[in-house]
Order: sequence, then C-alpha cells, then structure tokens
Amino acid sequence: MNKFKIEILSPEGIVFKGETVSVSFPTTRGIITVLSGHTNLVMKLKIGEIIIEATGGTKKIAVSGGFIEIVNNNVNVVAEFAAHSDEINRRKIKQAIYHAKDMKTKRKEFVNIYAIESQLKKSAVDLKSGLGIKRKKI
Repeated sequence: MNKFKIEILSPEGIVFKGETVSVSFPTTRGIITVLSGHTNLVMKLKIGEIIIEATGGTKKIAVSGGFIEIVNNNVNVVAEFAAHSDEINRRKIKQAIYHAKDMKTKRKEFVNIYAIESQLKKSAVDLKSGLGIKRKKI
C-alpha cells in the first residue's frame, strides 16, 4: 500500500510525525479512515482516539477536539489535547474522573457543568486508551 505523511500537533508540541498507510479519526460525523490519495478535506475532531497504522505497528493517540486537514496526500492534525495512549497515567485519570464527578454531584456552588462533563469525557477516553479498551459511546 502507498504511504502518506501525517503530523499531529497539540499545544504541547508535535505528538506524532511520520508516514502511514492508514489512519482513523473520531470526527463529529463519525469515524473516518484515510488512505493514500484521499480527497482534500477539513473536518472537526471530537474526543476519541486516532489510530495510525505506521511502520513498526499500530499507534494510538488520545485526542480531545481539534481539526484534521488533508491536502495533497498530507494529513495535518491540530488537537486541543493529544497524547500517546501508552503515556497516559491511569492513576491521575481516575483522580480527575473522581474529582469531576464529585464536583458535579456534591457541590452546591455554581460550577460550569459543561466543563466538568467535557473533563469527564476526556478522562474516560484517556483511561480507555491507556487500558486498551475498545471504543464505547460515553
């Protein structure tokens, strides 16, 4: 199969840069898989996992929003958050989930419920990615 270039950026820097034969993205329109020669496209990412079939095996990257740009057989991803699944600290994620749930259910003062729910979803994706759990609707 033909390869194409992919680069994934987050506010922290380059998360992945290399060549691949296919990559799957969680988008607001569902999961899309890109192969070499894909039509030019810009799409919005949603919380989930990017799966890259790269030389040396499959790479999984947890993402939280952003955009995908496919132009002339090059894929560029700008993510609000992105991390390799194997770098995710399970204990910190579980603590974040506990804290967000606690704020959502027990606190009486004003809290931004949307920010808490977003953090819960992101932490759940991170945890599933880090544990190698199959995707499931949150």
